[in-house]
Amino acid sequence: MSDSQENTQSKYETSGVSSRGAEDALSGLLEHVLPTRKFSKRFPLAADIGYFANVINIGGGQGIAFGTDGVGTKIIIAELMDRYDTIGIDCVAMNVNDLICVGARPVSMVDYIGCSFTDARIFSEIGKGLAEGARQGEISISGGEISQIKEIINGVDLIGACIGHVSIDKVNTGKDIQPGDMIVGLASSGVHSNGLTLARKILLGETREEQEKNIKKFEERLGRTLGEELLEPTRIYVKPIMEILGEGIDLKAMVHITSGGYSNLNRVENDNIRFVIDTSPPVPEVFKLIQERGEVSDAEMYEVFNMGTGFIVIVNGMEELNKISAICKKHDVVAQMIGCIESCQGKEVTIPEFDLIGRGQKITKIK
Repeated sequence: MSDSQENTQSKYETSGVSSRGAEDALSGLLEHVLPTRKFSKRFPLAADIGYFANVINIGGGQGIAFGTDGVGTKIIIAELMDRYDTIGIDCVAMNVNDLICVGARPVSMVDYIGCSFTDARIFSEIGKGLAEGARQGEISISGGEISQIKEIINGVDLIGACIGHVSIDKVNTGKDIQPGDMIVGLASSGVHSNGLTLARKILLGETREEQEKNIKKFEERLGRTLGEELLEPTRIYVKPIMEILGEGIDLKAMVHITSGGYSNLNRVENDNIRFVIDTSPPVPEVFKLIQERGEVSDAEMYEVFNMGTGFIVIVNGMEELNKISAICKKHDVVAQMIGCIESCQGKEVTIPEFDLIGRGQKITKIK
């Protein structure tokens, strides 16, 4: 890959998604939300807002983990393909993969469908995907809501909220990471459910007419149509991670690689470490195709997409790595060492191969 273009405005922003705008909006929201922590003194939170999920201390050493997420504009791919039977898997995946980051076992999820219409076939297919996601994540779907709001939504939006269980003394936010620890990457199944606005407009075209025309175009490099590639369900990591934890393997941190790419590593609680990604796994062909056709910089690719790594665990030795690799192999997930932890003043991610550095949620070229 090359960084032939370093534009002042990112491709993601021109596609309609503003990371800076989201950060500003979040700051305004948190100004009012953060003080609410003191409103529930009987059931304090065990982590800071901003991690992948949070945990309510319900007493007796027990905690309820909880989080929420949706499928974003991946639902547009389902709409273009007129195929909705896998999008529910993505909804479950985005929730349970966040929940396991705090060391919790996911238990149950509710779904929220906002829509401008109701269609028995489409909703049945969504339900089919939710059920398959629940099977993979070993959870129940305990309820949900359908809201017909044509004035607000054009089409269908799918969101979930998930709860899990974890002992308070097992809540993991990465505070025990130390220099010398190893970074282990678990392979993704493809684009997952982040960056689809950019991927869709680059691969399918800017207009709805172009996207409808190209969605079923067979792509030789992918071995299937563009729509099939972009609709590939998000991998669910619950079973391998729960088995790893069940074996007593010491995981220093667990990180879901979603929007923000490797910069998600910066969410961990430890503030004086550098994540050095020095052995990146092979990049799936779909990301190469997006980068080439969209002339997207390396920095933006690694900020927007997972680039082949959907989940990361931090461990402190080869013995743990070998055990993790063996367990993941049982679940058809490739796991490999992709880097190490160094001491640092502050917190950052570096990808030396491409001269990239990530601070906060932003990845840039090292000057």
